[in-house]
Amino acid sequence: MAFQQHNPPHPGALILRTYIEPFKEITANKVADQLGVARSTFNRLINGNAGLSPEMAVRLSKVLGGTAQSWLTLQGSFDLYNAGQKVDTKALKLIDFDQVA
Repeated sequence: MAFQQHNPPHPGALILRTYIEPFKEITANKVADQLGVARSTFNRLINGNAGLSPEMAVRLSKVLGGTAQSWLTLQGSFDLYNAGQKVDTKALKLIDFDQVA
């Protein structure tokens, strides 16, 4: 059985709380510049208005640390949790492949 995190944070919120808010000298604009992305693009991410792309994951791994895979895993956990809250699966049934001819 897989462990599913309860209500995982948006990766942008994690970036904001961990890498920007604790430091007076670090701003979202400075991080965006270091990442080589538009400030508006990075602000959409940290405000939770945009997801984290594979390209951004690669950039974050170089600038903030961690691996691109770990950044994408955060996004995937967030997306999967939210999809599970929205998708109605009550009428769905598992196919029994042992019974298929």
